[in-house]
Amino acid sequence: EGRESKARAELEDDPLRRTRRPFGGLVRDIKRRYPKYLSDIRDALNGQCLAAIIFIYFACLTPAITFGGLLGDKTENWMGVSELLVSTALQGAVFALLGAQPLLILGFSGPLLVFEEAFYQFCTSQDMEYIVGRVWIGFWLILIVILIVAFEGSFLVGFISRFTQEIFSFLISLIFIYETFSKLVKIFQQHPLMKHYNETIVEPPIDPQPNTALLSLVLMAGTFFIAFFLRKFKNSCFFPGKLRRMIGDFGVPIAILIMVLADFFIEDTYTQKLKVPEGLNVSLPQERGWFINPMGSNGEFPIWMMFAAIVPALLVFILIFMESQITTLIVSKPERKLVKGSGFHLDLLLIVTMAGVCALFGMPWLSATTVRTVTHANALTVMGKTSTTGGKPEIERVIKQRSEE
Repeated sequence: EGRESKARAELEDDPLRRTRRPFGGLVRDIKRRYPKYLSDIRDALNGQCLAAIIFIYFACLTPAITFGGLLGDKTENWMGVSELLVSTALQGAVFALLGAQPLLILGFSGPLLVFEEAFYQFCTSQDMEYIVGRVWIGFWLILIVILIVAFEGSFLVGFISRFTQEIFSFLISLIFIYETFSKLVKIFQQHPLMKHYNETIVEPPIDPQPNTALLSLVLMAGTFFIAFFLRKFKNSCFFPGKLRRMIGDFGVPIAILIMVLADFFIEDTYTQKLKVPEGLNVSLPQERGWFINPMGSNGEFPIWMMFAAIVPALLVFILIFMESQITTLIVSKPERKLVKGSGFHLDLLLIVTMAGVCALFGMPWLSATTVRTVTHANALTVMGKTSTTGGKPEIERVIKQRSEE
């Protein structure tokens, strides 16, 4: 009888169990998570959380700058670093305050970058305004997510196996790797290795420049290897455990800082720099502002595309749905011993609705990012001491709080 009651309680607490009532899953998420809101705030008053806050700040800032530069290249600066930084800050703050799973870290991702590039090329070929098309995609996104949450569509996540989760994480990592080497190949094509160069002081240079490609390769490889070995340093025998862990957690920012300083002091070799507008200006101020007119700059956006935008909206929704829900599954594994639960329906509604609203202001939509979320959870994990010599320490608990985003 005790086992049956325990199993019944676990079934009742299952966030993916269908209630078969409109918005029933959303209501259950709110009832389950919001009573523990004050507990999330109290848990933030912890020394380990302070270190994690600093760590996750850099973990969010560096991808936002990197993807912002890539997004500017793919869309000819219709969206870039400024828009992505503002979007990351605003959406992250709102989600940290209202989200059911505050361990999730929102950010731009590889699949969304691929979509933005494809949609921009489509709009260019059809002579349509790309930034206005995104507004209508945003409108459809909001309608789609309301319908999905109303009918408790997140229950489909329960059919996703561990194998599917790992494959999805691998594909996201593969996009990161591809974009890195793709950019390096372009640099070698623009600045090939030659016997003689026509050196210029104009930026950006018109002719190929000496050592540019080689220095870019050294900077890329140096950043990777420094970050890699600093992460390995966490499990070494040097220094006290807390110091090793801090060095390992901050491996990526340390690697970037070292390579940026190296590039700064090497003044006789040209390398491409990221162009960021001053203040809160948009990346293309002569063409657009912070608010996008849904009817187009001249009021001539095609009516048929307003309705046809449901097709790319479905693609964007699938990307956000898959990445956000799978990330929640990964971070909610039983071995992490999370006690406050998750809220698949509430988190999906928040993330997709914010994406739709941000499109109206010409800002990128975001999703839960797998790599950053897992590293965030690891930084807040408290490991217990082993009872046997040489035994592997087990997870004691994860400090779940709302102060970081």
